[in-house]
Amino acid sequence: MRYYFDGDNNLYGRTQEGEFSLPSKTKQMGSIENEVKIYMEDYVYTYLYQYGKSGGGKEKLAALVGRHYNVEGQETLIISGAIQGKGTMQENGIERFADETWEYIGGQMENYFKGMTILGWVHCQPGFGAFLTAKDETFHKEYFKEKWQTLFVLDTMDKLDSFYIYNEEGKGLRQAKGYFIYYDRNREMQEYMLENSMIRPREDAAEQPEQEETGNGMRKRPTQAERMDAAREIRRVLERRAQAAEEAHKGHFRALAGVSCMLCVVCICMGLAMMSSLSRLQNLESELVAVQTSYQTLVEDMEGVKVTAFAMGQKSAAAEEKPESKTEEKEEALPVSREEEKQRYIVESGDSLGFISRKFYGDNSGISRIMEANDIWNADMIYEGQALWIP
Repeated sequence: MRYYFDGDNNLYGRTQEGEFSLPSKTKQMGSIENEVKIYMEDYVYTYLYQYGKSGGGKEKLAALVGRHYNVEGQETLIISGAIQGKGTMQENGIERFADETWEYIGGQMENYFKGMTILGWVHCQPGFGAFLTAKDETFHKEYFKEKWQTLFVLDTMDKLDSFYIYNEEGKGLRQAKGYFIYYDRNREMQEYMLENSMIRPREDAAEQPEQEETGNGMRKRPTQAERMDAAREIRRVLERRAQAAEEAHKGHFRALAGVSCMLCVVCICMGLAMMSSLSRLQNLESELVAVQTSYQTLVEDMEGVKVTAFAMGQKSAAAEEKPESKTEEKEEALPVSREEEKQRYIVESGDSLGFISRKFYGDNSGISRIMEANDIWNADMIYEGQALWIP
């Protein structure tokens, strides 16, 4: 084995030698990472979320311990333990490991995780997502210099987490594509969880019998079987709480789906109402056009009546002035009447002002005269049954 120390003799990591076997019962989280494969034991994963939630929304740090292997250039991390970052300090508003923290981590490794090494560290930042900050990257490059050492960032409020590893150049960190959760007995982590649990279930405390005292007044240390049972109970309670949270989330989703369906129904009803209103507006527009056409026809008929009356008045006046030439007047009156009939034209289907002009004038020169005589501003605005005066 190889050991690595910094200036303060803090143990960073070592590479395990010899044969090893990968965990058999695993669950893949994300994509497969080619450069570094990371395996985290389920007890460790559960405990880190429990540990992060216990801070009441504050940032918390921890150390990741386990075994590191390098097989034919493939870096493999088997994370089987997590140690709380006790005694951390604030540096520029960010939580950092202090000397007391390193001493505590070293002591816990001697007690619970012998033969293992520090594989990286954990930053719990509730409510801030699983993003990598520049200060975290600087701290990692300063204290975790091995190319296989990793940073695990998690947000316990939004249930987000991500691993960060060194890039190919080894000058910065990048987000790992994914990792594996594996399942094992992991007695070391169970022992540590029992002694350092952030959440002790009340029902467990009520069910456990009181420990007997020895002759010197010291309580007996729980047996290995008792520790295993307690660890299982802790995990059972955590799983039950996770299921309750998931059920609440599903209830919220169902409520949201119901509201969405109601909004869709309202939108459909509004669309149908708008379509009905549009149809009514179109019918009203058609009726207005018909009324306007009838009004224009009535006005033209009244103008024709006025012209006819005017012509008859002139004829009567002429008859009074020249009574002796009645025969000649009758001969002249007939052409005038025929001329008046030619000057009024009823539009037929398919007619246009060009056609009417050519009919009366032989060419299109009369279009403007017809439009002016009938107050037409658009040559295409004539319709069947309309009476036109031909000057």
